[in-house]
Amino acid sequence: MDRAIVARASRLQGLAQMRLWNVVGSGWSLWSESASHGTNFSRAPCTSAVTRSRGVGADRSFHSSPSPLAEHRVSYRIAASASGKGHKLSPTKNVINFNPGKTDAIGLQKGVTAPAWKRTRFDSGEDAFFVSKIDDETNSVAFGVADGVGGWAEYGVDPADFSHALCSNMAQVALDWDRKFDKLRARTLMQGGYERCIADRTIFAGGSTASVGVAHQDGKVELANLGDSGSILCRLAAIHHYSVPQTHNFNTPYQLTLVPPLMRLQSSIFGGRVFEDFPYHANVTNLTMQHGDVLILATDGVLDNLFNQDILNIVTNQMISTGAWNGSSDSGISVSAELDNLTHVGGLVPSLGISLSPNNHIPNRQMPYAQGQLHTLQSLLALSIVQQAKVASMDYHRDGPFAKQAQRYRTLDKFRGGKVDDICVVIVVAVEEGRAGP
Repeated sequence: MDRAIVARASRLQGLAQMRLWNVVGSGWSLWSESASHGTNFSRAPCTSAVTRSRGVGADRSFHSSPSPLAEHRVSYRIAASASGKGHKLSPTKNVINFNPGKTDAIGLQKGVTAPAWKRTRFDSGEDAFFVSKIDDETNSVAFGVADGVGGWAEYGVDPADFSHALCSNMAQVALDWDRKFDKLRARTLMQGGYERCIADRTIFAGGSTASVGVAHQDGKVELANLGDSGSILCRLAAIHHYSVPQTHNFNTPYQLTLVPPLMRLQSSIFGGRVFEDFPYHANVTNLTMQHGDVLILATDGVLDNLFNQDILNIVTNQMISTGAWNGSSDSGISVSAELDNLTHVGGLVPSLGISLSPNNHIPNRQMPYAQGQLHTLQSLLALSIVQQAKVASMDYHRDGPFAKQAQRYRTLDKFRGGKVDDICVVIVVAVEEGRAGP
C-alpha cells in the first residue's frame, strides 16, 4: 500500500477520517508514434475520462429545511502562484491575489507585440493562469490554468506562447461576455479562448491542456477539464471532488492544438497522428461551493508530484494553522468566524509563523515571508502547494504519482523520484457574505 494512502494531516490526528482519492494523469507527447518511445516523461495515463464528484449529503435522506446558500451570497477569494522549471520560488514574485475592486482580470497579456507579451509574463514557464470578472454577471468570476505542450519545442515553437495566449483570451472572453439571459459556461469560455488563439496570426502552432471554472454568487461552480491539469475541492479536511485526467495513452494528454497546414500535410503523407482535441471533449462538472471550501486548480507540475492526500494535508494544515478552520476532538472540523478577515490583504501577518504542511515525505519548513510581505489565506495556500510540489519534484528518493505510473507503463526506463516541471496553482476560497461564524 502506498504510504500516502494512510497519511493524515498532523494537526487532525483523531479528528476526522481523511480518505485518499489518487489521481493519475498523463504526459506530454505530440505524435502518437515517435513521442511514445521517448523518456522525457510527464504525467501518467488513466483508463477513465470521467470526472467524479462527491457531494456532501449525497447519501442522506431528503429534508425540507432551506439551504444556507439560498440566504447568503457567496464571494470568491482567489489567488494564484506559479514557478517556472529551474527557477527559484519567491514569496513576493511568485504569487498574486485577485482583487476585483482594483482590477478586472489577471493573466491578460500586456502590450501589442509578441516580444512585449513574453517580457511581461508571470514567471510560470509554459504554464499559465487567469482570473477574470464576467462582464454581465455581477459577482461572478472565471478562472483557470493551462499547460503548454512541451513537444512543440522540437519544432521550433515556444510552448508557452499558446498556453499564455489561451489564458489571456479566456480572460478577455469573460470580460466581453454581455448576454444578459445566458450565463457563461465553462466549455463556452474554453471554446471562446481557443477560437481567439486560432484567429491570432502571431501564433502559428502549439497546444495546451486547460482546466477552467466559472463561479456564480449562488455558490454554483461549473468546471471544464481537458487533459491532465485538474481540480480538487477540499471541504473541512476531506476531498469532495477531484477531476480525472483525459489521456490518449501514456504520456499523451488531451490537448487543444493549433496544427500548421504543412505539418498536417506531412502527417497525412508519412503517417503519425497529430493529436487534436477540442473544447467539446472537456469533461464538465457542476459543484456547489460552501462557506470555507477550498477549490484548487493545478497543472501537472503539481499533480505529477503530489498525491491528492498530500494536497489535502497541505490545505488542512494551513487552514487549521491560520484559524480559518477550527478543529477539536469533540466537535470535529468547522469553519472559523475569522475566515472572511483572513482572506483580505493583511489578514495574515508574518508573525504567525505559519509553516508548510508536514507529512511523511517532506520536512516542515517555515513559509519564506519577505520583509513587509502580507499574504492572504488564499495566497498562502497557493504558495504552500507550489513550494511543496517544487520540493517533491526535485526529490529523487520519493516516488510521486507520475513515477508510480511510469514504473507501471515504462518498466524499462526505471523512472524514480519526482518530475521537474513548471508548476501552477489557482486557489479559490468560498466565503458566504454576511456570515460571521460557522
